[in-house]
Amino acid sequence: MPLSSHKNKLWCIDTLAYPFYQRVMGKGRLLIWLYAVLLGGMGLPASANVDRLDEGVAMINNLVSSVQDIAKQQSTSTEIHDQTNRIIDQFFDYESVASFTIGPYWRKASPEQKQDYLKTFREVLIVQVANNFDYFRTLEYQHVNAANKGQDWIIIDGIIHDTTNTYPDAVISWRIRNIAGEPLTIFDLSVENVSMLITQKDENMAIIRQNKGNLDALIDLLRERSKDLRMARNDSGS
Repeated sequence: MPLSSHKNKLWCIDTLAYPFYQRVMGKGRLLIWLYAVLLGGMGLPASANVDRLDEGVAMINNLVSSVQDIAKQQSTSTEIHDQTNRIIDQFFDYESVASFTIGPYWRKASPEQKQDYLKTFREVLIVQVANNFDYFRTLEYQHVNAANKGQDWIIIDGIIHDTTNTYPDAVISWRIRNIAGEPLTIFDLSVENVSMLITQKDENMAIIRQNKGNLDALIDLLRERSKDLRMARNDSGS
């Protein structure tokens, strides 16, 4: 099926965390997911994974401070793009999360398709944030609770609060990978019990299936979305 016939499917790029966005952001697709990455993706030195709850809480709080510092600066979109890219490289297991978002199609993909998907998915993610970073300036994160889930996961609950009181608070839950001998890394974020990662996976796979298992159709949509986002950023003069 030609790409042009799937332009109406761009909702999969624009409406992640739809229930939360309707109340908190009002636009943007991957913004809250990447906000989670920025706030929660910081790896810390590994220790025995018997109980690393305090480490997980400190990880979130430390990165919150880092993101707030960036938000306070009057950076250009290009500078925010670069800062976001560095945070992902340093603190986040991006390939694991990105590969999860296309399910079994990751294993079926050629090496070239995997690299194309990693590149285009990441670019949409980062440019979306760079274009909408002003929203982060009025958001605060408050820790609520932390608990182990099995041996390999930590769940940390918190609240995102809009300091302008324009939008109601949103309850969020971080899912952090806790593997012995490895740094903690964030894997997923749930907003009011809706998993952002599973939502992304379901929507991506729906597009691939509508194109008879062709991963390139999704990659093409991502490329088009990235181009549109960059044009919007240039038009804004950032």
